[in-house]
This record gives sequence, structure tokens and C-alpha cells, in this order.
Amino acid sequence: MQLGIRRVILFVDDLNKMAEFYEKKLGLTIASREDGFVDFDAGAVRLALHEGVSNPGRTKICFFTPDVSKARKELTDRGIKMGPDPGPGDGLKLCDGKDPEGNSFQLSNRK
Repeated sequence: MQLGIRRVILFVDDLNKMAEFYEKKLGLTIASREDGFVDFDAGAVRLALHEGVSNPGRTKICFFTPDVSKARKELTDRGIKMGPDPGPGDGLKLCDGKDPEGNSFQLSNRK
């Protein structure tokens, strides 16, 4: 299994205000936008803003993998505590974990 950082998520209180800052002031291009989530093209990785989550100002590193369930199993076999297996099927698959100091990371098939 090889994981690559695909995006960093910044949890925010005011999505519109923050999206305007990163787009208008910093000049980032919006790659996609959906309810409560804005994804910016920031070069080698994406910067995502996620609204309405309980920890504004916190970040999460997201690692891309085409098979989230398989990657989750490999990590749990290594003794890493992970969230529930997202299961089979099409669509967006996500699974969260924490490093030894409690920092959040995510496995995701979102490109």
C-alpha cells in the first residue's frame, strides 16, 4: 500500500467568508464546491474547507487510496485504530484514523 497526500482539510465556521479569502485574496482556484465543502487547487495537494464540523481551526491530512477498505485493513493489521469500514459499493468512501498524538487523518477515494 502506498498512500499519497491528496488534500488538507481546514475546518471552518464561515465557509463563504473563508472561501472568498482563499479564492480572492490568495488567488487559489476552486476545483469543486458542494454543500459545506470547497476544494481548492493548491498545486501538488488540494486545500479543502469544511464547514460545520465541531473543531473549527483544526486540520486533517487526507490520503488518497483507490480502495479505502483494503487500506483500512492494512492499517488496522499494523495496530492503528481506524473508524468503521466504509464497505463495498460505488461512490465516495472515507475512513478516519488518529496518529499517536491524536491528530486526525483520513483515507479517501475522492480524487
